[in-house]
Amino acid sequence: MKKLSIILVSLFLGFGILAQDVEEKDKKAKVVLDKLGKELKSYSSMVIDFKLTIKSADLNEVQTGKAYTKGKNFFYTTEDRDVYSDGESVWTHSKEDNECYIDAVEDLDGGINPSELMTIWDKNFKYKYFGTKDGITEIRLYPINPKESKYHTVILKIDEAKNRLMKIKIKTKENVSIQFQINKLTPNTSISASKFTWVKAKHPGVEEVDNR
Repeated sequence: MKKLSIILVSLFLGFGILAQDVEEKDKKAKVVLDKLGKELKSYSSMVIDFKLTIKSADLNEVQTGKAYTKGKNFFYTTEDRDVYSDGESVWTHSKEDNECYIDAVEDLDGGINPSELMTIWDKNFKYKYFGTKDGITEIRLYPINPKESKYHTVILKIDEAKNRLMKIKIKTKENVSIQFQINKLTPNTSISASKFTWVKAKHPGVEEVDNR
């Protein structure tokens, strides 16, 4: 893949539950997400150790990686690629192709910003509480405008006691399943601004493809 893209989406599921029960569960979901979102937004930066699993009809990819975020800036690395962003440009270094694709942030369709992924429910989603098992709460997100959205269903697994997001599972309209498992999150870490910018001199032999 040229870019590690996350395209998220929504399917309205008819569960045949009472309107009053749905309303109560929505309130429960809001309480959990508001508390988690407040915590995550209080961090000046984050370092995230993650496991990424992507499955489709012709793909079964599992990778581990590390992400660094600070405001709109981010950097993440996996076995296949390194992705840098200073909030304006995105550099995607494909290690296998020995190429670096350069794009303007606003031109990317569905690229991952790990920081935004951690509070994906903030915009354009409605959500429902799906119960708690073994201390882990499941909340599902559905686009407010399904026809206009790229997303199908987003499933969040949250440890309420620790107020910690454990896992994000995304189902796309193209029948692709993307799972982002958070193995470790370290907040408020000092991260140099240079972490978020591609430096060609440090990558001799890598061909740049500038799409800006």
